[in-house]
Amino acid sequence: MIESLSITNFRCFKHIEVAGLKRINLVVGENSSGKSAFLESLFVSSGSLAPQSVFQIRGIRKMGGQIVLPLDAQGYRGLWEDIFFNFQSDKPVSIKIIGTNSDGRSLKIQFVEASGTAELPFEKQLPTNISNRVEQSFGMPQIEFTWKRVNHSPIVAKPRLTSTGMQIDAQVDFFPCVWFTPGVSETTDENAKRFSELDKRGESKIVLTTLAKEFPFIKDLSIDYHAGSPMVFAQLDGKPRKMPIPLISDGVNRLMGICLGIANFTKGMVLIDQIEDGFHHKLLPSIWNSIYSLAKEFDVQLFISTHSAECLSAILPILKANVSDFALLRMIRQEESCEIKCLSGHYLETALEQDFEVR
Repeated sequence: MIESLSITNFRCFKHIEVAGLKRINLVVGENSSGKSAFLESLFVSSGSLAPQSVFQIRGIRKMGGQIVLPLDAQGYRGLWEDIFFNFQSDKPVSIKIIGTNSDGRSLKIQFVEASGTAELPFEKQLPTNISNRVEQSFGMPQIEFTWKRVNHSPIVAKPRLTSTGMQIDAQVDFFPCVWFTPGVSETTDENAKRFSELDKRGESKIVLTTLAKEFPFIKDLSIDYHAGSPMVFAQLDGKPRKMPIPLISDGVNRLMGICLGIANFTKGMVLIDQIEDGFHHKLLPSIWNSIYSLAKEFDVQLFISTHSAECLSAILPILKANVSDFALLRMIRQEESCEIKCLSGHYLETALEQDFEVR
């Protein structure tokens, strides 16, 4: 598990250091206080394919998932500048993570001067009327991602943009991590693959048990095909025919996805943005209990953001019984940069019992 981390020159963080992280870390704060950026830092630093993760985040932030090939050096820088604090791309991004058992990893992102020449606009097919105006540019900028785990050699990724998309020539290494965020659901194919992997290990019933506890009308789960695509189906009480999970309820589908994520990312990290989204408030205490139990069973660390006072109140029963496993991360927007205060589970327990505002 991650015990502490430091973030420098990333998104809204000029420099922060956070220590005292636990198995369940609740992320709270006002809008634009850095909650999503903090989760992004964890997600991007989880693997050597960090350039790919940056563009996944663009999709999550509703900025589009396609890469428009730049026409010049300034356009190339513009593809990456938003990951740097205040767009200061002359200073490197640094994310350093210290984990248990002397494990850890780091990610450094910086522009370096590419050797030789580069043809602009990066292998893009030009209209015939300007086909002779290809610019030969010396010293083009090159974004470089250097990822390193403790006791491992660094992995350097220099993404290349071509007419067929982004190419990354780098060894692949990663720390298990998955991110759930409202509006960007896991695909039915991803859920089917994860359920299938659990089923092969004889562990799929734990997902059925969790869903059935919250939604008793679900009697069984299986992988079947719908319109030619594999997906998880449910046998419903009193229904003669199975139904695809996404057709039953968005809440059922989201809970299943989270359960599958936790169970498939053993000894890894699960990020859940706005956990209350899609769930009725009456279910929240039981859902918290189920998620905590799964995290303990599969040895997973959770970072969970919420805006909901009901959601925080619902965690109190499981918090009181396992207070040392919880931490509260309060995001605060300052004039220059966003800050993070890490507060103990004991603080959170007392605050919730006294009905203090912790968001």
